[in-house]
Amino acid sequence: MNAIVIVDTNWGIGKSGQLLVHLPGDLKYFKEKTLGNTIIMGRETFDSMGGRLLPGRESVILSRNENFSPGCKVCKSLEETLAYIKDKPREKVFIAGGETIYKLFLPYCDKLFITKMYAEFEADRHFPNLDEQPENFKVVRESEIFEENGVKYQFFEYAIINF
Repeated sequence: MNAIVIVDTNWGIGKSGQLLVHLPGDLKYFKEKTLGNTIIMGRETFDSMGGRLLPGRESVILSRNENFSPGCKVCKSLEETLAYIKDKPREKVFIAGGETIYKLFLPYCDKLFITKMYAEFEADRHFPNLDEQPENFKVVRESEIFEENGVKYQFFEYAIINF
């Protein structure tokens, strides 16, 4: 299973239910990686996207709300989600947020696709800082540096080596 996220220099990922910044290149990267695959997200992340399902992907949303019915698979727990995806190829499943969902599923991931922004934003949601845990995570691929909307960023792929 994979996780995919964009972080700032402090590993911030969101503020008040929104992304920190919109970078068209990162959104394109997200689409390229997840198209044709299964994405798992929490209800708050789903709501932050306007409550719409992303085309060309199977969405699985975690919510404890019994009345939540977004038109896709809804799971109430980590265990229910893992049971639902157990027969899917691991490389075709992407964890897509938010903070609580990333932390919940991180121990089950094999690869992490991290877009690092070389900028700091005010954030109230964060992703674990993988660079502080070199015994657990290793960069296996990195792109050139891009710049959009005055923000420099780079794509990284991490492998989990011990978690």
